[in-house]
Amino acid sequence: MALRLADIYEELARMHREGVSGVVATVVRTDGSTPRGAGAKMIVYAGGRILGSVGGGAIESTVINEAGRMIGSKESKLFSFDLGSDQSMACGGGMEIFLEPIASGPMLVVIGAGHVGLAVARAARQSGFRVAVVDDRAEMVSLERFPFAELRLVGNEELLESDLKVSGETFVVVVTRGHRFDKEWVRKLIVKKPAYLGMLGSEKKVTEAFTELEAEGVSRVELDTVHAPIGLDIGAETPDEIAVSVIAEIIAVKHGIRDTARLMDKMGFKGRDRD
Repeated sequence: MALRLADIYEELARMHREGVSGVVATVVRTDGSTPRGAGAKMIVYAGGRILGSVGGGAIESTVINEAGRMIGSKESKLFSFDLGSDQSMACGGGMEIFLEPIASGPMLVVIGAGHVGLAVARAARQSGFRVAVVDDRAEMVSLERFPFAELRLVGNEELLESDLKVSGETFVVVVTRGHRFDKEWVRKLIVKKPAYLGMLGSEKKVTEAFTELEAEGVSRVELDTVHAPIGLDIGAETPDEIAVSVIAEIIAVKHGIRDTARLMDKMGFKGRDRD
């Protein structure tokens, strides 16, 4: 069955939701006989896989190669093709194809829609992240409370098997209303290997939770990937201050700074007792 244009748009929406990189190629002008008309679209994924077509043959091969070099960039490009000069194409017309990177920001999933969760989600959106928020209380994840969230889900960690997609490109903050809920979320999330996984709590609470998780079979190597206590240690106390410390840490990790404790030492922060 021929691919519908609606299928392309549905896939683009999915890629945006899940933060999948790629380039969309669109035929914007044709002259004479061409294999596809204006409006034909093709998605090029990292690695060269495609969905749709802009004409096949040498033109499509060139578009795929050019799109591959553009993945992750922010600049669009317009290419012109003279099919008459290409002996492998018998059409003889001309085409212009517009290549546009799918430049969706990274996804931050906030588990817990209380005061801290709301502040973190708000700060994340202002910092260029797409936001998903999860809570087991429907009234806490309402449209009125989180109008800027791309995804609002009601439920618990079972959502990871259905509507909540977490991958190596996802950033996750666990700030539920109870430490036992935090622990269960971390147990399920840690195997997803997100780009960032942080859990709210004092040093004492984190130590207790990690001891319990180790006793339940989670390895110390896995637990060492969790940022807990969450956020850069800037003495934050209010929800908005905590949000600043959390987003600052996530941005550092996004830019390849994994050892945030060492970063704080360089900045002159000595840390404090969070218990």
